[in-house]
Parts: sequence; C-alpha cells; structure tokens
Amino acid sequence: MSHSLFQRITISVISAIILSWFLSFYFGYGSMEEEISETSGYSTKTLFLMFIGYSLVIYGILGVIISWFIDTKIQKQLNQAVLYCVSGAIIGGLVYFLTSAVTYMNRLLIFLLIGTFAALLYFILLKIFNLVVFKMMKSAS
Repeated sequence: MSHSLFQRITISVISAIILSWFLSFYFGYGSMEEEISETSGYSTKTLFLMFIGYSLVIYGILGVIISWFIDTKIQKQLNQAVLYCVSGAIIGGLVYFLTSAVTYMNRLLIFLLIGTFAALLYFILLKIFNLVVFKMMKSAS
C-alpha cells in the first residue's frame, strides 16, 4: 500500500511536533533545587524550538525517503515495523555521533532509543492516518 508524498510530509510534521514536545519536557524538566540554583539551563519552549529544527529536517528528508523505501519494498507489517525501528536506531546513532563527542558515550543508548521511538511514532501515525483521516478525505472528494 503506497502512501502519497503529501501524506508522508504531513505525518513527518506531526511526528516532529510530538517528538519535540516529548523531548523538550523530558530534557527540560528539572527539580526545584536545580531551578533555584544559579545553573544555566534552557526553558521547555527553547528546547522545543531546538528539537523541532532537528526533527523537521530528519523526518522531512530521511524519514520520508526511508518510509517510502520500506513501504514499497516490504509487504509484511511486522517486517515494516522492525525496519522502521532499525532505521530509527541507526539515525539516532548517527545524530549522536554527529552532535556529541566521545565524552558522552554513555548516552548512546538514549539516542538509539530516541531514534527508535521517533521511527515507531512515524510508523504508527502513518498507519492511523491512512486508516482514518486520509480515507475520510478520499471519500469526501
């Protein structure tokens, strides 16, 4: 089942917003002691804006291309889900290595998990929107 480019771009924008919102709260949350101390940190809004910049580029370019490739070449849903997870982990690892030095090697697993989560989020939203929203749009026209 092939999805149009418009559908993929729409899902990539929605996925980027959800992922950025989740990451900004995850990384932006601090205890009261941290907020009272004089340490510098970023607000949740600032983190969201930083994450949305990265997410839109990654989802918009790599996500759309990889999604199209997986959906056209692989027919079984389970195999598609596994390939989305693997590609998300690979992209998460690449982002980690491009943005971090070797000093933060203990955070590699976090980036792999974030990449996997991001890819699964895209996969699930693509399937849900294809079943509900895009079918309603097709029947209305």
